[in-house]
Amino acid sequence: MTLQEQQIYENNWAYEDIKSVHIELSTLCNSICPWCPRYQNFSPNVNPNITQGAWTLKRFQDTFTVDFIKQIKMWTFAGDYGDPCTCPEILQILNYIDILNPDCAIQINTNAGMKQPEFWNDLGMLFTKNKNRYVIFSVDGLQDTNHIYRRNVKWTKVMSAMRTYSNTGATGVWEYLKFKHNEHQQDKARQLAEELGFTIRFKNPNGFEEDGMMPARDENYNIEYEIYPARDAEIRPVIVSPAQENLINMINTDAIEYDSVKDKIESFYKDKSACINCSAKTFGMGNEVRINYDGTVWPCSFFGHLSQKYLKDRKVSVVHKWQADNIFKDVKNNLKDKTLKEILDGDPFKAVRESWKDHSILLCSDSCSQGQTTMEKIYNA
Repeated sequence: MTLQEQQIYENNWAYEDIKSVHIELSTLCNSICPWCPRYQNFSPNVNPNITQGAWTLKRFQDTFTVDFIKQIKMWTFAGDYGDPCTCPEILQILNYIDILNPDCAIQINTNAGMKQPEFWNDLGMLFTKNKNRYVIFSVDGLQDTNHIYRRNVKWTKVMSAMRTYSNTGATGVWEYLKFKHNEHQQDKARQLAEELGFTIRFKNPNGFEEDGMMPARDENYNIEYEIYPARDAEIRPVIVSPAQENLINMINTDAIEYDSVKDKIESFYKDKSACINCSAKTFGMGNEVRINYDGTVWPCSFFGHLSQKYLKDRKVSVVHKWQADNIFKDVKNNLKDKTLKEILDGDPFKAVRESWKDHSILLCSDSCSQGQTTMEKIYNA
């Protein structure tokens, strides 16, 4: 093993080594995006398993000591089930961080369809203090198209938020998901981004499977309209070989024990040919932990997402989640039971780290292996 590989396998999740924190600040949201796991089967119906709420300043202060806040170089406020800007006390939390650690970077992801202009002005003024603090605005089109995917988001609110924030001189990034209905507007979006002083990124979403269509359903699960990918999107099939179909069905119904089929799953999915390059250790400021709204602590956002009680019924996600649930079933990683220091000092992610030697944790292999991932090889087989 090379020195570089040895360093990767070391425990960089020790409490005193954490440099970046990713928090799901809220499970509330104004938008009804069809692909979002917050909603059931592409409808406006909120998954009943979700505990809805938002962090308070007191909870933040109780969770993070002053010394810990001072050691953090990067805070990321984003989540699976909610928009951080729906948190009523987000400005109080940000100001508290700024007082204790004015040099740290901060990233906020939002659809910008909530709050009054005063909020966006205050946020912008706070972020002008540090060029490494910025807002990522998730806006997918213009006035006549943004609401097609970002359902229930009003364009007037979005533009008011973006312009008010922009007028403070703070750094903004426009993240634009491309679909068939908005791909023709990219040039106009670039012009508007330049006018606002924002960087703009165009991305293809991941919510399309074999038929290349994403339904937008009503509360009775009837299809209101269909959303199609952009012309340059890569449409991937559900990943499952015929030989694995019955196995995955058994996983879905918890009809089998993990240990009894562990080797079969891993031999089909894993790829031992590439070194794991853990994004939680290398992305941004490195040495990151993810904290979900429910108080669970995870090594990265990938595991944080898998831990949630509801996922879309995509077979690859089912396999990943099933394996991760078994790996973490005896790990005590909830802030309701222990302090953050107690959790991290207990080395809760040892199994994840040690699995990199043979890629036995499929989520790591598929998300952070160098070169072509296992899933890509299966797609292209």
